[in-house]
This record gives sequence, C-alpha cells and structure tokens, in this order.
Amino acid sequence: MDYLKKRLKFILIIIFSIAVIAFVQYELHFDHNLNIKKVGMMMTILQAAAGGYGLYGLVQFFRVK
Repeated sequence: MDYLKKRLKFILIIIFSIAVIAFVQYELHFDHNLNIKKVGMMMTILQAAAGGYGLYGLVQFFRVK
C-alpha cells in the first residue's frame, strides 16, 4: 500500500495528461466548426505540454523511492 501511496500523485498526473490529449484529439477530429488556423496552434501547444507533463509523471513514477 505504501508503494502506491507514494506514487499516487504521479498516477494522477499521467491520467490527467492522457485525458487532456484525448480531449484535444476528440475536439480536433469531430468538431467541424473549429477553425484550424485560429486554434490549431494552441491545440498543438496544449497537446505537447500535456504530453511533456505526462512524460514527467511517468519518469517520476519509476524514480520515487
């Protein structure tokens, strides 16, 4: 139990990052009223930031002692 207790924060970071990436992909794919030129760059930045944060969570998950 102590093993998961120490890593719970990083599990939540990973889940949150996956949720943000999935939401952005869903909106870009299914919302035909979106103007890609206006929001495409912001969505790409949001997706990259969420991916980086998820990668941070994954690395820290295995690094915690």
